[in-house]
Amino acid sequence: MKIFEENGWFGLTNDDDVVVLSAEFYKSFVEEIKDFSCQELLKIKLIDIRYGLWPNGMYVFYDVNNKRGLKKHNGEIVLECKYDYIYDIQSNGLIVVVVNNKFGIVNEKGEFIVECKYDWIKDFQSNGLATIELNNKYGFIDVKGKVVVECKYNSIFGFQPNGLTIVKLNNKEGLINKKGEVVADCIYDWIEGFQSNGLAPAKLNNEWGFVNEKGEWVEK
Repeated sequence: MKIFEENGWFGLTNDDDVVVLSAEFYKSFVEEIKDFSCQELLKIKLIDIRYGLWPNGMYVFYDVNNKRGLKKHNGEIVLECKYDYIYDIQSNGLIVVVVNNKFGIVNEKGEFIVECKYDWIKDFQSNGLATIELNNKYGFIDVKGKVVVECKYNSIFGFQPNGLTIVKLNNKEGLINKKGEVVADCIYDWIEGFQSNGLAPAKLNNEWGFVNEKGEWVEK
């Protein structure tokens, strides 16, 4: 079999260049199975049809109680069937899992990065942080499971290109950076997204003005 690439994903063709495995997988997985027999590849394709293989060749399976687990393409169990839900693997190789309505994170080896203790975990952003929720408060964790921002804000919004994000506490808004450092205290009635000039429209004591990237108030 020969490996081919399409839009950054990898698959297999036979010697006649007929596609045997669609380009939907990581190169590392395709390299692992490229010397498989046609019968072995057929088993993988049937697994893909029934369960939907992830790009790394793993798939979620179910038991009679509809609990979910995780297997490799060869049937090796990575996670036992005890999870209420297993979300798709993320680009950093981490997987959000749910048990008894509590969210946690495991890696591709099935090792826990974060125990199932949060009410919600959002997908990781490009800066390596994921929003977490606990008791209706929000914070951030990094890819190692370290808490960067404790769950203390009423709302947290997505990071902007300048590395800042708007947070809300007691109905007032402020700014923090990706290290969790406060750039602007939560004193503003409203903060909008930053503009190309480095200023974000903001409302303070019912007056409109701007906040700069240092968190300083700028008059209109």
